[in-house]
Amino acid sequence: MRSIEKKRKQGSNLPISIKLVVKIALVAVGFSVWGTGFIWALAGLYIFLPVIRGILSFFVGLGAIILFILAILMFL
Repeated sequence: MRSIEKKRKQGSNLPISIKLVVKIALVAVGFSVWGTGFIWALAGLYIFLPVIRGILSFFVGLGAIILFILAILMFL
């Protein structure tokens, strides 16, 4: 019984995951449809995604602080 549970926890023994295959296929389809611009846009998004997330997080936090201050001022 324990060996069956261990095999379930291990997952598949495939050397490559299905998720990776789907990503590769989508990149190949995007390249064939839109050309090298798609690859450059994908590379830029991959490189600058942490920067974009940081900027977005900053503005969401700033908006939350402004809304909190406005809510406090309205109820004074």
